[in-house]
Amino acid sequence: MKNKFLKGAHLSERKVRELVRFYCEDLTATQIANITGISRITVNAYFKMLRTHVARFCEHKNPFHYNNGTIAFLPLDGSLAKQPDKEVKKAFYGIFRQDNAIYTDKMMGIEAEWLYDWLKGKTEADYELLKQHRLHIYNGIADFNNVKLYRIAEAVPVPVRSKLQNDEVDVFWALLKSRLVKFRGLNSSTLYLHVKETEFRYNYRDEDIYELLMDILHKQPLHYSKVS
Repeated sequence: MKNKFLKGAHLSERKVRELVRFYCEDLTATQIANITGISRITVNAYFKMLRTHVARFCEHKNPFHYNNGTIAFLPLDGSLAKQPDKEVKKAFYGIFRQDNAIYTDKMMGIEAEWLYDWLKGKTEADYELLKQHRLHIYNGIADFNNVKLYRIAEAVPVPVRSKLQNDEVDVFWALLKSRLVKFRGLNSSTLYLHVKETEFRYNYRDEDIYELLMDILHKQPLHYSKVS
C-alpha cells in the first residue's frame, strides 16, 4: 500500500491522518485502539515515530542546539563525571524560557550529589564557572528521580529571572507532571520523548498542532524517525 507518510505502511494515508488527529487530541493508545479498531501495538508504534519527529522538531528550535537537546558536561569541581556501566538512574532536565517559549535539555554526565548540594545551597560555584557549564541559562531543573522541580534563581543571581518566566516554568512543570500521572509513570526510554512532546504542546498551544504536525510530516515522512 502506497503511503507518503510511511514506506511499507499497512495503514492507508487516511488512517494515518486519523491517528495524527487523535494524537493531537492527546488520547491514549488504548482509547484510540477502541475508537479506530487499530491494534494498540500499531498505535503505539506510530505514536513513537510521531514523538520522535516532535522531539527532533523541538531540538531544532532550541536556541542553543546543545547536542540534540542533551547537555553533557563535567562536574563543576573539575573531576571527571562518573559514567555508570548501565542506564543512568538520575534523570535531570534543565528548563528555561526564552522568546516566549519553554525549552528543555536533558542533562547527562553530571554528578547527582553535587547538583543536589548546589540546588539546596550547600555548595557554591562562581557565576563564570556556572556559565561555562551552561547552568546559568535555566529557570529550573526537573529531577525525575524524585519528580520535583528545583528553582535556581537564588543559586544563579544573574541574569535576573522575572516572575513571568518562573510562572511559565511552573505551568509547564504542572503539565509535565500530569503527563506522568496520565501514563502511570514513564520509563527512561520514553521519558525524553514525553518531555519534548510536552514542550511542543506547550509552545504551540495557541496554534493548530494538527496542521503543524502534518506540515512536519510532509517535509519529513515518518520513516525518517527510524534513522538514528
